[in-house]
Amino acid sequence: MDIDVVIKVATFVLGVIGTGKLFYDLAIGKRTRMRDEYKFAKEYLEDQSRNPKMHPFLRELGCRAIAGDERLTAEEVEYLLSLANPDRALKDYVMGRPYLAHLPTGRNLKVNFREKFRKAFPRKWRKFSFLFLYVLFSALASGPFLFSRLLFKDVREMFLVSGVAAIVFGPYAWYSLQAAARIHRAERLVKNQAHHTQKISLDTR
Repeated sequence: MDIDVVIKVATFVLGVIGTGKLFYDLAIGKRTRMRDEYKFAKEYLEDQSRNPKMHPFLRELGCRAIAGDERLTAEEVEYLLSLANPDRALKDYVMGRPYLAHLPTGRNLKVNFREKFRKAFPRKWRKFSFLFLYVLFSALASGPFLFSRLLFKDVREMFLVSGVAAIVFGPYAWYSLQAAARIHRAERLVKNQAHHTQKISLDTR
């Protein structure tokens, strides 16, 4: 059997085993983290219910801890928690925040796109560009390995070039995909606010 084929199969098998173990470890860690998040959120909301005149400092800290982002204000978090599917709304807001603005209107609050992203075209061309860059960088990161039979005669040279390509272009592929996802998550949050019917009345402490 061709040594090149053997090496590729062995690398693939080891990669599958390693990836499977990684996903298993992540799943275990995710379950533990979700339990901790539930416990903290339950304790904080119960504390807030028992103490409606909670000090603003504690209120801010509690809301930021629930969101997992210290840049958010208590008003932003409380509004997001009042929406349908609050967990998803909160995560969408945190991820899509570069494109979103939190607009208080009277005693009701609303999340909308920042002024420069209100129209669909500025978002669409950015999202298309990021997805194009994701495909391009992914191809550059994996191309030397996938087409090694055509590009290389020496196995060591193939692994060297493939490794360098993955290290150099892999992060750019991830960043591009994440940038496109930010726009998608922002659009989903603004769209799904239509499900919100409750009047928001926040303490003006």
